[in-house]
Amino acid sequence: MKVLGIHDGKDAGVCLLIDGKPVFAANEERFSRKKLHFGFPHLSLASLFETTGIKPADIDRVSVGFKAMVETADYPIYSDIDDSKLFQKIFARVTRLLGPLTSTRPFVKASQFALGVLSKNKQALQADLEKAGIKAPVEYVDHHRSHAASAYYTSGFTDALVITADGGGDGLAGSIYIGKGGTLEMVNEWPRVHSAGNFWFLITNLCGFDPIRHGGKITGLAAYEPCEDTYKILSEFYGHDPARPSFLNKKHILFGDAYHALAKALEGYSIYQISYGAQKVLEESICGVVRKAVEKTGLRKLALAGGTFANVRLNQIILEMDCVDEIFIHPHMGDGGVTVGSALDVSARHKPMLPSAIDDVFWGNATDEQTIIESLADYPVEYERLDDPAPVIGACLADKKIVGLFNGRMEYGPRSLGHRSIIAEPTDPTMMDWLNKRLERTEFMPFAPIIIEEDAPDYFENFERGQLAAKFMTLCFDCTEHGKKMAPGIVHKDGSARPQTVNASENLYVYKALQEYKKLTGLSLGINTSFNKHEEPIVCHPRDAIDELVRGGVDVLFIENYRVVKA
Repeated sequence: MKVLGIHDGKDAGVCLLIDGKPVFAANEERFSRKKLHFGFPHLSLASLFETTGIKPADIDRVSVGFKAMVETADYPIYSDIDDSKLFQKIFARVTRLLGPLTSTRPFVKASQFALGVLSKNKQALQADLEKAGIKAPVEYVDHHRSHAASAYYTSGFTDALVITADGGGDGLAGSIYIGKGGTLEMVNEWPRVHSAGNFWFLITNLCGFDPIRHGGKITGLAAYEPCEDTYKILSEFYGHDPARPSFLNKKHILFGDAYHALAKALEGYSIYQISYGAQKVLEESICGVVRKAVEKTGLRKLALAGGTFANVRLNQIILEMDCVDEIFIHPHMGDGGVTVGSALDVSARHKPMLPSAIDDVFWGNATDEQTIIESLADYPVEYERLDDPAPVIGACLADKKIVGLFNGRMEYGPRSLGHRSIIAEPTDPTMMDWLNKRLERTEFMPFAPIIIEEDAPDYFENFERGQLAAKFMTLCFDCTEHGKKMAPGIVHKDGSARPQTVNASENLYVYKALQEYKKLTGLSLGINTSFNKHEEPIVCHPRDAIDELVRGGVDVLFIENYRVVKA
């Protein structure tokens, strides 16, 4: 059965599953060059058909990872923090009619109605599908069930505790499922008013950053200036309800009201201090939810999804809990991942299947050699075709060059994983400052390491329990003393790093390059950051990569077997 997963809200995209196995997945931003693209994913859908050879008429079913209407670019929480009076009035009316907002089901139904008022309708999506020649029936899957399915069915855990948390979708901000023998059973959910994601949006906005794009900066800032006062203040606003269990908005205040209350309570504290308090509250709250859920279910293997689990430090703390044996975070944990999640849920309901651990997420488009040559001809560059680029890449790293990599099929998800990456040597602790300036970025966490898998335990503590998740750069580990000494450029102020591992069977191109670098230097790792400058999506077409070379973002570019430098 061929299931097309599609999402036309924030971080729009598509995927194709054949008999439950992903054969293509990509997000529209890569093709449109609009970060977190909103709207129907015309370009990624065209790439899906071109890459797979599947025709629109071949699609058996279409899945959508929302039951209620999909949010649009002008949805209040994504624009002016105070531009939410209508939604606040609806919440107030629901509260008066239905009582306390902890009464989940009635509130969720009312929220879904409110979403229908505020956002576009399903008919628009279905009309776009018909224009694309797709006439298969469309199945709408609850947003958090889609997140849960994305984590469970790609984890390889036959029995798992599945937890989702985000800003919100379909009236919910989180859920707990039991995954057992290939089925998902919901055991708890909490309404959008109790949203860990919205808490994080508010903190990010208070610190002066875009709440949708820059939440990761808060995690980086949190290590700079510990402040127990901000933790205590924020603990009065947010926490967890151990009885349910769920994340808890203690004061039940939202949007502008919450923003102004937090701003007043935190007045006089630096963004470093605020970030510390927020990170600690988030960790304590979500870990409280995890501990109670483990107690209730007896399940010690965790599968996680939803934007809250983009927080790599939180994921590390969960991994280190004494009640947790192993965790997996779906590689595209945010809304862009509900294409895969909804398609997995639909596939499993029509034909039972067990979870299968994914080896990689190189599910996007590839580039043929003719396109590479034609692209290179349009630029003032010099290039040569190599029989084997690995030794040359290794030598460039040893020579402290900033290297752009463009090879194989594009990665699915928000992380560059070696196919569309910028890599460099890891020994310079000042690199975060000067390379970020070169890439026109503002970051507060060092670049992540990319490392030969078998050598990772030498550099990172407690590695074995998070080994699967480490393939996808979704959690941190504390660095060993050896790691801190040999690769100080990848170590954060709190002593942690966010690695990606590579091996010969799943990422041969990068694995061989790192082996060559190790021969020259004794080091098994380099830094790895996404191949893009600030506020641009990761590169997709060879032209995007060559543009960055010509601009000066990298010193040398490797496109498949071609070595490229500025003329």
